[in-house]
Amino acid sequence: MASETKTCQNCKSPFTIEPEDFAFYEKIHVPPPTWCPQCRLRRRLTYRNEHGFSRRKCAAPGHEENIISTYSDPKVHVVDRKFWWSDEWDPGTYGRDYDFTKPFFMQFRELLETVPLIALTDSKSSNSEYCHLTVEMKGCYLVTATWNSEDCCYGNRLSHCKDTIDSYVCFRTEFGYENVYCRDSYQLFWSDNCEGCHNSYFLYDCRGCSNCICCTSLHNKQYHIFNKPYSKEEYGKKVQEMNLGSRNTLHALRKTLAEMRLKAVHRYAQIYQSTNVSGDNIEQSRNCRYCFDVMGNAEDSKYCNWSSDGMKTCYDSGPGSGGKSELTYEGVSIGVNNSRCNFGVAVWYSHDVHYSYGCDSSQYLFGCVSLRNKRYCILNKQYSEEEYSRLLSKVIRHMQDQPYVDARGREYRYGEYFPSELSPYAYNETVAQDFFPIAKEQAEKEGYVWRDPSDKNYVPTIPSGSLPETILDVPDSITGEILECGHRSAQCVHQCTGAFRVIPQELLFYKKFNLPLPSLCPNCRHYERLKLRNPLKLWRRTCECEGQMSKVSAKGGSASGGNGQNVYRNTGVHQHGTGKCPNEFETSYSPERQEIIYCEQCYQQEIA
Repeated sequence: MASETKTCQNCKSPFTIEPEDFAFYEKIHVPPPTWCPQCRLRRRLTYRNEHGFSRRKCAAPGHEENIISTYSDPKVHVVDRKFWWSDEWDPGTYGRDYDFTKPFFMQFRELLETVPLIALTDSKSSNSEYCHLTVEMKGCYLVTATWNSEDCCYGNRLSHCKDTIDSYVCFRTEFGYENVYCRDSYQLFWSDNCEGCHNSYFLYDCRGCSNCICCTSLHNKQYHIFNKPYSKEEYGKKVQEMNLGSRNTLHALRKTLAEMRLKAVHRYAQIYQSTNVSGDNIEQSRNCRYCFDVMGNAEDSKYCNWSSDGMKTCYDSGPGSGGKSELTYEGVSIGVNNSRCNFGVAVWYSHDVHYSYGCDSSQYLFGCVSLRNKRYCILNKQYSEEEYSRLLSKVIRHMQDQPYVDARGREYRYGEYFPSELSPYAYNETVAQDFFPIAKEQAEKEGYVWRDPSDKNYVPTIPSGSLPETILDVPDSITGEILECGHRSAQCVHQCTGAFRVIPQELLFYKKFNLPLPSLCPNCRHYERLKLRNPLKLWRRTCECEGQMSKVSAKGGSASGGNGQNVYRNTGVHQHGTGKCPNEFETSYSPERQEIIYCEQCYQQEIA
């Protein structure tokens, strides 16, 4: 079958469906998509809330206490984790007949507003009450989308980390703080894209470094400051002079590192030990296209992101995919030993489950909510195997003949993901706002739900401008104070809480490593870290190496060389000689970005 170019039903842009795509859709018996990959991703993201929390009343009879939940929509009912997993209730009692006079998606939303949902999703954790989308946690607080970590706070997408605070996408770090895309590191602070580093501050793209401050693109170095080497004694004196415990010093170093990053050469993509892959932040995978944040052992997959170990033949899956799953399509958090699970949200350990929400260890479900250990159910109603098969065929035909039409006139037939306007989350509560940030007016114009945060009436006891300069001036009583967020403003779109507290666990961390108190609330700190990651999108570009130096670019910026132009002077001899490098690639750095982008070969000549 030849490639076909279609027009996206949502953004009206052309997109191409390749022969291998058609083969996948045929294998799982779904029609080709009518939305382009970027619009499909954005639509899925509106069904995942990773860090917006609300206080709700538990909907379980006799358990009406206040609980913390990711759902602020009053139309949906939430229960605590313990009750949801208990035998005190049966979600099958909410089952209903399929109504052939209504579109399927309308019936599903009605069911979603009836069946209790789990307030916070977690498995096999202890002393980690305020964690969501987590597994095997211990002693953690406000950590989300994380696996097997201990004594961590305010983290997102961590794996096997310990004593790590305010970090994003980190693996096997201990005593880490304000890190992004770092791994196998110890006592590393304010660093980005580093591996095997310890006792260092403000590093970018460093490997195997120790006792370094504000450096870029170093490998196996120690005692460096601003990429300049020092003796051990000189380094110690310089560190004392810098006063790393001062908030003003750290603010200046952050600004300096941002300038140094622009002067450094950048690898086109972070891809390791992989074959025939495209995307960013991929390791130990093969035959994967347009994938992002794939942690390993993925095969034959496309348009997937935030995948755990062992994804095979999956399309449009994530965030939260993989986990030894195969043949999944269009799902959010549908990893962990799944097969043939399509168009779902938070479906784990299941087979042949479609258009379902929050289901576990089940088989052959369609349009179900919160079921566990069930088989052959449609809209939570139990059927025999033969009845299920007959009715399912009729339901699919009905979805084709009577599509759901949203407020903007877009049609949703069988093969389309849930409409964003039916999500239990508002756009600004979800990770869609993380990767496709928009203001309220634009969201409503595009047909998304927007929910203004409730006025919590916090009265800060310490204004943002009155925080002590160093942790040495902070008394233990600070844990009883309410700190004003430096972004406290009606214009902040980062789910700003306006005020925040410091918990004893983090105060001990700050004192241990002589770190000043943060000046922003946890949500605003999270969005500051997100600025350091690239978008989930690829552009076709050519290597900017010109032989002796990089391409002389008029992109400008504070890192510019002579005449306001960015330039990097090569230090190694490249395979293509003194002429321009001919290599092309797909990269998550857009052409408008100021960074200098090299292909793999030229990058290795400069950095290795």
